[in-house]
Amino acid sequence: MKKMFDTQVSGLLQKLEALEESVEDAARMTAQSLIGDGHLYVASSADLGGIVSQAVHGADAVQDAERLEDDTVLTDLDTVWVFTSSREETAAAETRAADAGAVLVVASPEASEEADSIRSFSLPTGVTRPLLPTESGARIGEPHLLVTLHLYYMLFFQLQEIIEEHED
Repeated sequence: MKKMFDTQVSGLLQKLEALEESVEDAARMTAQSLIGDGHLYVASSADLGGIVSQAVHGADAVQDAERLEDDTVLTDLDTVWVFTSSREETAAAETRAADAGAVLVVASPEASEEADSIRSFSLPTGVTRPLLPTESGARIGEPHLLVTLHLYYMLFFQLQEIIEEHED
């Protein structure tokens, strides 16, 4: 079962490579916020809270990134990264960012039709259901955190490159 899971996850990670241009654009807009007078705020659905912890406090945290709180005042200079397995759970954060005119980067299972603004980026993880069937016919192994963390690292590495280029 583990071998099948590894194969399925590997396929999902390979599909993320198709997002390279969007990730670069999202990282560039994020860098503009961080280099300018804006801020980077990070939010997630409850099950992906580990990504917010990584982005704000982890070994590979984004410098000056903050957790998006209910009382955070957003502006059009800010960027908000939202990592979610359920758009319903993060809809309020997405709406707040959009209403403030902030750059909105959303990593979710499927692409969002709403992300048609030049200041918004939809990054689909492709994790839309559990990957493995069981003997009973149920399905298990829904790697939202694993795949979305990989997408976080794609953003993180690209952002670091852009900021380093700017500092030189």
